[in-house]
Amino acid sequence: MERTEKLVLLFSSGLLGVFFLALLAAAELQGINVPPCLPATVYPFNEARHDTLPDGRHQIFYVARMWRFEPEVVEVPLNTPIDLFLSAADVTHGFYLSWTNTNLMAIPGLVNAYTLRLEKPGVYPIICHEYCGTAHHNMVAYLVAK
Repeated sequence: MERTEKLVLLFSSGLLGVFFLALLAAAELQGINVPPCLPATVYPFNEARHDTLPDGRHQIFYVARMWRFEPEVVEVPLNTPIDLFLSAADVTHGFYLSWTNTNLMAIPGLVNAYTLRLEKPGVYPIICHEYCGTAHHNMVAYLVAK
């Protein structure tokens, strides 16, 4: 291998390393985390509900089905931990909570979970970002933080 080829390979490898470190630093600074695995006691569900636990924590069990999220509107207090659980009743759906880092996939037979805390009051639209059929564009729900 010629000296020039070795230099190009070394430079390319170093540049990939720099990009990878920049990606890790950006994820850390933005607080982007991979959701943890759920315990084996959490099973797919078909009934939506919103629970308030004794410690003030809120648990919202969302069901995505053609072409709506259930529950459609949920009110939560500010600066309170919110555990979101997501299950699909029919086909694969997306779950994006606007103005947050919350982006989940609703896959039939599985449950996805995410914990967040809303610090600004307002209405946060939830949209489906995975094409799920002809009325996909109407699939919207709302999380209201007061």
